[in-house]
Amino acid sequence: FRGVVGNVIDVFLPTDRYSGRSRGFGFVTLSNKAEADAAIASMDQTELDGRTIKVVESKPKGERESYGGGTGGGARGGGGGTTKLYVGNLSYSTDEDAVRSLFESAGTVTDCYLPSDRETGKARGFAFVTMSRNDANAAIEQFQGYELDGRSLRVNEAQQRGSRGRRY
Repeated sequence: FRGVVGNVIDVFLPTDRYSGRSRGFGFVTLSNKAEADAAIASMDQTELDGRTIKVVESKPKGERESYGGGTGGGARGGGGGTTKLYVGNLSYSTDEDAVRSLFESAGTVTDCYLPSDRETGKARGFAFVTMSRNDANAAIEQFQGYELDGRSLRVNEAQQRGSRGRRY
């Protein structure tokens, strides 16, 4: 953000208390709301280190929107906004390009992420794909049980950490 938009006052990148590694998000404080709004407008959905970043205004817990960036409802609820899909049972040899290409046949993919083991760097066998709610609905219907690289995919709306034991 420095040198891109406005006067950066502070940058905070939370780290895991045990490993010391970044938790994958951060907070940037700008000198005023107009600069913050300009940063959001120009930086949201841009690429940083090979990942599409989401830039939003930080709000207190009670004022935050529900997960997924839309206004209520899950992937099957329809409406605007985006939905993050969980894609499970991937072959360990399946790469991000293969997953992205497959899901782009159902609509626009705004982010695609295949987590890897922190110690070995090997794929963990699942992915997260972010799409518009309508495209996500179509992708769930189209790719649930779809065979990719010899594996039958499990596709559903991603759950927040702690929900049903699944983490992301």
